Amino acid sequence: MRLGRWVSLLLILALVAGWFGAAPAAAEGPSAVTLVGDLQTELGCAKDWDPACPQSELKPTGEPGRWAAEFTLPAGTYAYKVAIDHGWEISWGLNGGPENVPLTIAGEVRLTVRYDDAVHRIGITPLDLPGDHDPGDGGLVGEPARAPGTGQQFYFALTDRFADGDPANNTGGRKPDKLSSGYDPADPNFYHGGDLAGLESKLDYIASLGTTAIWITPPFGNLPVQTVGELSLGSYHGYWTLDLTAIDAHLGTEQGMRRLIKSAHARGIKIYFDIEINTTADVIRYAGGKSDYVPIADDPYTDRQGKVIDIAAIAGSADFPPLDPKTSFPYLPEVPAAQRNAKKPHWLNDPRLYHNRGDSTFTGESVTYGDFFGLDDLMTEHPKVVRGYIDVYRKWIDFGVDGFRIDTVKHVNVEFWQQWSTAIMKHARAIGNDDFFMFGEVFDGDPKNLAPYVRDTELGGVLDFAFAGNAVNFAKGTTARGLAAFFATDDLYTTPHSSAANLETFVSNHDIGRIGQLLGDVDRLKDRDRLAHELMLLSRGQPVLYYGDEQGFTGGGDLWTDVAGRQDLFATQVEAYAQQKLITGEPVGKRDRYDTDGALYADLAALGKLRAEHPALATGAQRERFADDGPGVYAFSRVDRDHRVEHLVALNNAPEPRTVTFRTLTPGGRFSLLYGDAEPVTASADGSVTITVPALATVVLRADRKVAAPETAQSIKVGAPTPGAALAGLAPVAASVDRDRWQETSFGWRVAGAKAWQPLGTSDLTAPSVRHDVGELDPGTLIEYRAVTVDAAGHRSAASSYGSVGFAVDLSVPDPGDGIVTVPGTHNAAMGCASDWQVDCTAARLELGDDGTWSKTFTGIPAGSYEYKIALNNSWEENYGEGGVRDGPNLTYTTSGGPVTIFYDPETHLSRVETS
Repeated sequence: MRLGRWVSLLLILALVAGWFGAAPAAAEGPSAVTLVGDLQTELGCAKDWDPACPQSELKPTGEPGRWAAEFTLPAGTYAYKVAIDHGWEISWGLNGGPENVPLTIAGEVRLTVRYDDAVHRIGITPLDLPGDHDPGDGGLVGEPARAPGTGQQFYFALTDRFADGDPANNTGGRKPDKLSSGYDPADPNFYHGGDLAGLESKLDYIASLGTTAIWITPPFGNLPVQTVGELSLGSYHGYWTLDLTAIDAHLGTEQGMRRLIKSAHARGIKIYFDIEINTTADVIRYAGGKSDYVPIADDPYTDRQGKVIDIAAIAGSADFPPLDPKTSFPYLPEVPAAQRNAKKPHWLNDPRLYHNRGDSTFTGESVTYGDFFGLDDLMTEHPKVVRGYIDVYRKWIDFGVDGFRIDTVKHVNVEFWQQWSTAIMKHARAIGNDDFFMFGEVFDGDPKNLAPYVRDTELGGVLDFAFAGNAVNFAKGTTARGLAAFFATDDLYTTPHSSAANLETFVSNHDIGRIGQLLGDVDRLKDRDRLAHELMLLSRGQPVLYYGDEQGFTGGGDLWTDVAGRQDLFATQVEAYAQQKLITGEPVGKRDRYDTDGALYADLAALGKLRAEHPALATGAQRERFADDGPGVYAFSRVDRDHRVEHLVALNNAPEPRTVTFRTLTPGGRFSLLYGDAEPVTASADGSVTITVPALATVVLRADRKVAAPETAQSIKVGAPTPGAALAGLAPVAASVDRDRWQETSFGWRVAGAKAWQPLGTSDLTAPSVRHDVGELDPGTLIEYRAVTVDAAGHRSAASSYGSVGFAVDLSVPDPGDGIVTVPGTHNAAMGCASDWQVDCTAARLELGDDGTWSKTFTGIPAGSYEYKIALNNSWEENYGEGGVRDGPNLTYTTSGGPVTIFYDPETHLSRVETS
C-alpha cells in the first residue's frame, strides 16, 4: 500500500509540474571547448572546421566558465569560432553570436585564445609584445612635426580696405560708374581703392606688430560687379575670379606685386596669396532660368553616351569619360556669347568642367556639388581641372609667392586636395622653395572635421575655427576647463608630418566678424579683446591678426556681420563704418587709422616682439599646467625642444585677480617676468609655484634654467587602447606618463606578426596621444601598438598594447550606450566641451531623475541667445528639436548669465529651459 501511495504522489507531482512548468535543471558548463575554423590545419588538425580536433581544444583555466590555450599561427587571414562539447549543436562566434570571427595577422604569432562561457565571448592575446626595451624602438623615435616655414605670425589684410597707394587704379581701368567699375568708396559692398601700392607703403606699420607673413585677399582678375539675387555687389574681396593669370587692375599690376614681395622680403616678411579653387565668377546660366539644387539621386550624371556615372568614385581618374553639356547634367549650362572666352586660362571656359547642379543648400552632397551662392562650381573631380589648377599655381610659385591660403576647402572633394597639394608642394621643393606652405579654410568648429584635411593631404594647416570659438568664449568668461577640453583634441592632428602647431589660429576674420563684435555686450570690452589676442599669440599654432584689430575696430551697425568687419583702415567714406565704435568706446570717424598708439597696437606689438625673442612661444611644445573649474586661470608651459627652457603662460578670464598654485617642469627654477603684471617666483623642490594673475589679464614668466633632467627613467603604459579593445575610425592611442616632466612620446603600430613598426607620430602634449586611422583595415586585423618616451635626460621608457579592428577580443561586453542624453549646441564650449555642437561631450550630458525625465543645471554660460538639440547615445542618429520633432529645427533659449537648467522628457521628446 505504501509503495502505491508513493507512486500516486509522484504521478500527481509530475502532473503539477506539467501544468505549471518544470523547474529548469541547474546550468552546467561545457565539458569541452574547441577552437574551430579555417586555421585548424595550421594548428595540427587533420582538417578545418573540426569540432572534435584535440590539437585545437581549449583547457579549463581554473576560473569558473573560463577556458584558454596557447597557439602559434602563421601569417594569414582566418575565420574562427568555438564549438562546445565536440559538436556543432552549440557554437559561439563574433560578439557571442553565430557569425564567424575574422582574424588577420602579418606573420607568425604566438597567442593565447580564451573563451568565457558566461558571455560566450572569445578573446585573443598576442604573447610576444615587447616590454620596456626593444631594439626596434630606436627606429620609431622621432621629432614632433613642425612643417618647414611654420612659426609664422600672420597679418591678414583685406587689400581693398587697407591702404590706397595709387588712386589712379581705383576704377580698375573701367568706366567710372559703380556698376561698371565696381568702385564706390561710400558703399560697403563695392571697391574702396585699397591696393598693392598701399600695402607696400605701410609695410613698416605691419612689421612693427611682429608680423612675419602677410595674407592678402585673392589678387587675381575678378568680375568687378556681380548680381546676387536682386543685389548688385562689387568683387572687392577677390573671390569672383575671371583671370587666374593676371593681377586685378583695381589692385595694381604684376610689376607692383613683384615690388610688394621684394619690399616685404627685405623686412623678413612673406607674402601669401588667398586663392579660390572651388568656384569662379558667375558666368554660366541654366536654361529655363531655374537654379534649385538637383540631387544626384534624382538626376545622376551621365557620360556622352548616356551611361550613368558616379563622379565621386572616379574622381581624378585618368580615364574620366567624356561629357556632353546638353545631356550629362541636370541643368543645361549656357554661357552668354560675350562671355564665352571671359575666363583665363582658357580651359575654365568649358561648361563641361562644372557641376551644373544648381545652388548649394550647404547640406549633404550639395556642399560639394552645389553652386556657392550662384558662383560657377568647378567639377574638381575631373582630371582636366586638377591638371589645370596644378599648372596655374605652379606659375605663381615660380613668380615668387611664399604660400597659399585656400578658400572653401571643404566644398571640394578630398581626392582633389590629395593630388593637387602633393603636386604643388613637390614643385615648390623642386625649385628650392622648401619653406613654401599652404593652409586651407574649412569652415567648421569641430576639430574632428578639421583634422582630416591636415592628416590626409599636403595642406600644412587649416584655419582653426575651433580655436576661434573657444577663444571668444574664454574671453567672455566661461570655464577655463573649456580650453583644457579643446586643447586635448590636438592629438587629432598629430602624424609624422603634421601637428596642431601648424594650424592657423585667429579670433577675427572677414567672414565671422571681429572679436570686438563677437564678444557682444560685455563689460571691460578692451580687456577681453586683448585677452583673446593674448591667448592667440601665446598658445600653439600660427596666429593670424586681422587688420584693424590692432586699432580696436569692432563692427555692428545695420550691416551684415561679415561686411561690418571689413572696414577701411584709411579714412572711410562709408557712413556706417564711421559711426561704429572702437573697443575704447569712441567712434571710428572718417580719418586714417594707422596709429601706433591705437587701442591695442602697442600691446600686440609687444607680444609680437616677445614671440620673436622667445621661439618657445612660437613653435615650442605646449604643456597644460592648470585649468580652473569655472572662470579663472588657464596656465600652460611653452618649451622649445632645443633650448628646453620653460616659459609659463597664465591667463585669467575672471573679473578679479586669481591666485593659483600648480607644478612646473623646472623644480627649483626661478621664473622672471617677461609680460604682464606679476611677481617673479621660485619653484619648490617638487616644481610648484604660486602665481597671482590680474583680472582679465595674462602673465608670461621664464625659468632661469633648463627643465629638469630626471635621474632615472619613468615607467609608462599604453592607456589606449586597453589590451584587446575594439578599434574603429580614428582610434586613440595614448600613453600614461608623468605629466610633470618634459618628454616626447613617439607612437607606432604594426599588424601582429610584422617586424617593423609604422610611425603614427611624436606627441609633445601634456597627455601624449595620437590617432590611428583604421578605416581601411579589414575587421579582425590584430594591431599591436608601441609607445616610446624620451625625457630631458635622454632616458627611454616604452610600453605596448594591442587591439582588434571592428570588435573587441578582450572578453568584454560593450556598453551599448543606451541612456545617454546630451545637449549639443552653441553653448557647448561654455559648458567645457572642446567645441560647440559636440554631440559626445561628457560635460553636456543630462542626468536621469526619479520621475523619468532628464535634466541638468549648467553654470558659467554667458549672457546671450543659444541654439541646441537633444541627442541620444552620443550620436546624431537620433536627435530631437523644436516640438519634440526628430531631426527638427534647433531649440533656442536666452539667458542673462545665471544658471541654466535644461529638461528633456523621453516620452514626448520635448525639451524646455529654465534660466535665472
